Amino acid sequence: MSLRILSILVCCALPSMALAAKGYHLWYDENGQAVYSQFAPGEGRESELVAPPPPPAEPPEVAQQRLNQRLQQFEDNREDESMAAEKAAKTTADQATRARRCADARRNLGLLNGPPRQLFQTADGVRRLTDEERQSQRAAMEKIIAEDCK
Repeated sequence: MSLRILSILVCCALPSMALAAKGYHLWYDENGQAVYSQFAPGEGRESELVAPPPPPAEPPEVAQQRLNQRLQQFEDNREDESMAAEKAAKTTADQATRARRCADARRNLGLLNGPPRQLFQTADGVRRLTDEERQSQRAAMEKIIAEDCK
């Protein structure tokens, strides 16, 4: 009995397997949409037998993994570019700060080397500096010039 059922199933499956091996029927419905089917359309409709599409070149899991790797690479590159831009902006800001400090230190050193009885603006107000204060300020300005005026 089971052999008989098996043979009936095989006989029913063979025509559909043969049709799938040949291809698919293509026709267009009332709305102009393409319809692909293993079976021919009803009477009065023309169809064209087309080859089945080729199988994917690689399994979808492998393609998804490769896509994820590329997306991660893209994000890494974007992060690297962002960090490089931040570093360049910081370097530019540091250079501008050094140039400003250099110009201020040179101007201040010129004032400190001027007449000894000159008045200076300090945190305490406007006053004359003692010789020791002038020497200390000169040393500080020369140090800034040595560091920032390169």
